[in-house]
Amino acid sequence: MPQTFNGLGLNLGNAIPWIPGMFQHVLAPPGMEQQSPAESGRQWYINDHCVFVDAADRLHWFGITNPYPDDGNLYGPGSHRHTGHAVAEHPLGPWIAKKHALELPVGTTESIGACFVVALESEYRMIYGYNTGFHFARSHDLETWQPMPDSGTLDLGQGTRDPCVLQLDDGAYLLYGAAGHGGRSAVVLASSRDLAQWNPEPPALLSDVEIAWGALESPFVFRRGDEYYLFVNFSHRQYEETLVFHSRDPRRFDWSSPLCTLFAHAAELFDWRGQAYITHCGIEDRHWSDIG
Repeated sequence: MPQTFNGLGLNLGNAIPWIPGMFQHVLAPPGMEQQSPAESGRQWYINDHCVFVDAADRLHWFGITNPYPDDGNLYGPGSHRHTGHAVAEHPLGPWIAKKHALELPVGTTESIGACFVVALESEYRMIYGYNTGFHFARSHDLETWQPMPDSGTLDLGQGTRDPCVLQLDDGAYLLYGAAGHGGRSAVVLASSRDLAQWNPEPPALLSDVEIAWGALESPFVFRRGDEYYLFVNFSHRQYEETLVFHSRDPRRFDWSSPLCTLFAHAAELFDWRGQAYITHCGIEDRHWSDIG
């Protein structure tokens, strides 16, 4: 079985997240069912992603899904060219693969990267990008997506990638990303009222790691009441190490005071019918490859 998306209930009791059991294999890479002749027969993987719960409680998975490259260069030019889409009526499936939300042509040297989906009035917006800033796409049905080139590129620092959006009670949106800031790895931040005009802000989390690109990945902020939890992958130290930080201010988290560590890569959290779920994936993580 190729690398998979995994999900399991998450317990936030006593304000410290913990995963009560093992991750479960629930989704094979959607691209396996629609690969082109040039990609036929190759093993695919899933990487950074998001889960969007629509008005009917239907679950939508959007994320990186690509074949493992023949040359073994996991992050080479054009290595992240699909944004996959799958749907389910329950977090544990069955998941049904849909057509790719976004796709670059075979042979491209560009990459799409991770994405995040947000509802905006009568439509949906997708934010995505891979190391060169964030781009934007729109959809009216979560099925067909159109890039918005007129929106330009939002560059929040060296290697800007891996978006996450949180909407505050006052209607403002906070956009988090991984990037370098002042020569150190950081979770960078911007704010907006309309998902169109963005105002860069000081980093939400500034590490002491003197690597401007690559040490921190896949930030995700999860709210519980007046508490905010920032999950961020510390891939420079361990590919499947997710640090969790806690704050009452969604704009500020303290690098010196991590709350706990979870075994997961590019972890995303979502609520579904009163239960919290956490996900796990990864291009370098093949511990599911012999299943099936």
